[in-house]
Amino acid sequence: MFSRPFRRLAPALGLLCLCGTISSWSAWSLAATAQIGPQMNVALSGDWRSRLAPLLPVSGQVAQVMETRARFSMTEVRRRVLDAGGDPRLLDQMQVSAERGVAPLYDKRFKIGENDFRRYLVIQQELQPSGKSVRLSVVKSSTRLTFGDAGGTSLLRGISLDLVSGEMRFPEGYSALPEAFNITAAQAAAAEDPLGKRSGYVWKVRGNTPVTFTALNGHFALLSMGDGSVLISYNRNGIVNGTVSSGNLILNFTSPVPK
Repeated sequence: MFSRPFRRLAPALGLLCLCGTISSWSAWSLAATAQIGPQMNVALSGDWRSRLAPLLPVSGQVAQVMETRARFSMTEVRRRVLDAGGDPRLLDQMQVSAERGVAPLYDKRFKIGENDFRRYLVIQQELQPSGKSVRLSVVKSSTRLTFGDAGGTSLLRGISLDLVSGEMRFPEGYSALPEAFNITAAQAAAAEDPLGKRSGYVWKVRGNTPVTFTALNGHFALLSMGDGSVLISYNRNGIVNGTVSSGNLILNFTSPVPK
């Protein structure tokens, strides 16, 4: 399973992501760079099902729960501070803390402005296994796949995917069509995106029903990663019968279908 860091580019996944909280990360961050226009119904393409099949889990599939951890790159900060005659020892001390995930703080001894310091500091997110695993529960027929909850995946429970049209329906009563997603190795390298090449589909669901005080803003992704694994990510902010709730779940598993 991969543990490569993800550089937080302009928050789009605005979607991580993945919707407000994919948690800014997802918005997905996983889908932040190369998106297909939302009007394209990729489910109508002839190879839809063959391309989707390797991304779908089977019931009982073991998946690792992934989490994001902050990482701070001070390469550009160091260059700017040294050019300005700042204290290199302070930089070394801060670098050690940054490698432990401690956010670097501005210091006047850097001899650059605070706004410049913030601009040159690169914030990254490492996507790593949390140490927890779950068993996915799915009910699959020739035309539909529905997620259940065997423990630890309640956020997915009730989400249903039409394997013919590609429409995904959510328990709140809203639905979304898929958008094709693809980032090549060259694109990832050019964007300094250590997550590497990946491809698959994303569903961005938006809906609200004032009469029942229900609303949903969510982002669901099924992606094939460069190391051969599959990533499921779902981030949601919603209101159900007037109760506000949010959630984020990122799972990584080995595809049961040969690619």
